[in-house]
Amino acid sequence: MSRSGSELRSARIVIVGGGIAGVSAAYHLAKLGVEDIVLLERARLSSGTTGHSTGNMETYRSDPLIFEMVRYAAECYPEIASESGRDIGWRVVGRVMYTDREERWEHMRALPALGRARGIEIDLLSPAALGTRLPIIAPEELIGGVWIPSDARVSPTDAVNAFAWAARSRGVAIHEHCAILGIARQNDRVSAVVTADGDIPCDSIVLAAGLWSRDIAKSCAVSLPLYALEHQYLITRPFGVDRNLPLFLSYDDQLYGREEVGGIIVGSLDDHAIPITTGELPQDPGSCLLAERWEQFEPYMTTAMRRFPVLRTAHMKMLLNGPESFTPDGQMLLGPVPGISGLYALCGFNSNGMALAPAAGRYIAEWIVEGAPSSDVAPLDVRRFSTVQSTEEYLRARVTEIPGYACRMHSPIDDYQTARDVRRSPLHAELVARGAKFSSVNGWERALWFDRKSRAGDSHDEARAPRWLDAVAQEAAGALNGALLIDRSSDAKFLLAGTGARAWLKERAPGPPDEGESQVRLALLPALHGGVEVLTRVLESRNDQCWLTTTPDQETRLVEWLRINLPAHLRATDRGSELACLELRGPRAGALLRQALGARSAREARTGAPGDASIEAREDLLQGSTVILVPVESAVSLWRWLVALGEHYDLEVGGYLAEEALRIERGIPAFGREMSPATRTRRGLGIAAFTSPLPQMGFGRHELILDQRRVVGEITSRVRLPGWQATLALGRLDGARWHGQPIETVVDGLTWPLELRASAWRAATERSAE
Repeated sequence: MSRSGSELRSARIVIVGGGIAGVSAAYHLAKLGVEDIVLLERARLSSGTTGHSTGNMETYRSDPLIFEMVRYAAECYPEIASESGRDIGWRVVGRVMYTDREERWEHMRALPALGRARGIEIDLLSPAALGTRLPIIAPEELIGGVWIPSDARVSPTDAVNAFAWAARSRGVAIHEHCAILGIARQNDRVSAVVTADGDIPCDSIVLAAGLWSRDIAKSCAVSLPLYALEHQYLITRPFGVDRNLPLFLSYDDQLYGREEVGGIIVGSLDDHAIPITTGELPQDPGSCLLAERWEQFEPYMTTAMRRFPVLRTAHMKMLLNGPESFTPDGQMLLGPVPGISGLYALCGFNSNGMALAPAAGRYIAEWIVEGAPSSDVAPLDVRRFSTVQSTEEYLRARVTEIPGYACRMHSPIDDYQTARDVRRSPLHAELVARGAKFSSVNGWERALWFDRKSRAGDSHDEARAPRWLDAVAQEAAGALNGALLIDRSSDAKFLLAGTGARAWLKERAPGPPDEGESQVRLALLPALHGGVEVLTRVLESRNDQCWLTTTPDQETRLVEWLRINLPAHLRATDRGSELACLELRGPRAGALLRQALGARSAREARTGAPGDASIEAREDLLQGSTVILVPVESAVSLWRWLVALGEHYDLEVGGYLAEEALRIERGIPAFGREMSPATRTRRGLGIAAFTSPLPQMGFGRHELILDQRRVVGEITSRVRLPGWQATLALGRLDGARWHGQPIETVVDGLTWPLELRASAWRAATERSAE
């Protein structure tokens, strides 16, 4: 029933969307004491993506943030059922994960130790034990699996209604059958939600409208990086399946499922998934289901019938095809939407809405009321994406790859194959000619490493280490023994100008003190309630100007920080498309640069490059490098000049992985790993550098730091390259839990000691404290 205009009034907060995300946000906002909350749903509650969710609940994830979120959901659902007095179909039935591949089995064998460290029981299963735990499976071709007894299932619509009841009981006004036409803005703030029944003036809006969120955001001139995909699962008719059959999942088969009223559900995680616009959905606002697409499901059905022979005789009820929204990296969108104040994203769950929405609703409520969420949610922050990743062309290509990509095991050099070559460095052709292998980051093609296999004298032994690891080790050695040249043109570059610009920035953005005569410093652009909103490098320039550069994944964060914080008398100009950025490292880098530029010193260099182009070269002692800004039209000539001269200085050309290894070696924090808005200390206390005998080559992160089996921190960055004597790592230590006892980490199910080590960052912060 449509609501009359008289029922719609102004509100402090309007939530758009009546699925599990919207009602979770409403409940948690009300729980924090917020009054005057309105929730709007265009049809009925749970009629969108939530309504066709399978309601499967994981309780273990390797990512610490997602683990924390699913653990909260497992606590929240029974509590909301109790508070509302409603049966939400919550049943702890456990989950079986299985595999027929050795690589996956090796990964699974490490899970019990990781589970124990986090308080989750995980048991290994032999093929015979798989058949016992999951009687419908044919275990003959399988190697093994795991049993997670705490995994559960919930009825999505019943859960939504329980949350809605609890929210209403705390004063939330919920309006169903209310068509949302858009969002009104005044200057750079939201001002109202526009509905068919009238406008609702408000201070803040939570956009939790699932796959419709992108369309609604466009109405106020902002774009969200999410796009819908068709998603199918098979439902059989009842044939006597035990109602307590465990959930099941195989990333290798790209299948998942559970019992359904005496039958079973089997769903697929598709390769080459089919994108769909909201304009292609049924016109009935109460349903978004699509026609069956058997040709898409057939390969997965063939596998399912081999794994589950009961499907060969079971009668099919339907192949449900319900669209769900996906993002360019397979993680949800959470937090303030850039470009406008007062608009918050709570959408794009990538088929994980039921598992993540309880915690996500809590975080968005804390964000609005308290200024920051209680957990470090930077990996989910909508500001991690660039504007180019919100375009129709980019999204429609990229999201087709997300479900299948999430099923595979990846090395650090793996990347998406879709939506590539969107933004290129002016040096791209030079990098290709030297054998660069690229990854995509915020639409940029960034060199990861350089393949030297075609060079004379290559005697690489693949059995000793993968080719890429040997290459990265050789690149990093250039910075330790000679010189290393890196193209950083994908970095964002802003020129800050105006009277007192340098002084304002130094006061506003604290960081380690200037190192000697260094003209480059790390600046920690502060979040509203402490922590670090952006980690940027500041290059001093002439006439009270300075450059702000940051990694491409922080580009939108930097733009948004400047929009909110920059005083009227200062201006920040985006010069990213005009300038290339190079970085030189190593003991011979200074001599190379002085010869190349013909200047008295690298720090003072301002002279003519080939073509008489202006160059800015600044030395960063904390990073142990020199940053060079050069106009794009002269970038190739300067690059070639440096490479030619570099033959006399043991120059190596390197990529991001070598740079990442050197960052860890020097102990310099990175945004989203060691530092984020949740980093409450201004001087990096709690960020520690470690050494370990851990023999595993390559890179890693998200590993626990344990003190006598108690979790006291997390390894956030880890590396060991061929030829290195030890593994080097960075991490966060919880000072309230760790008191100096020996610590260790768990990798592949085995424990390894950690020792604190000195680092450039720690030295700088200790000098600052003095």
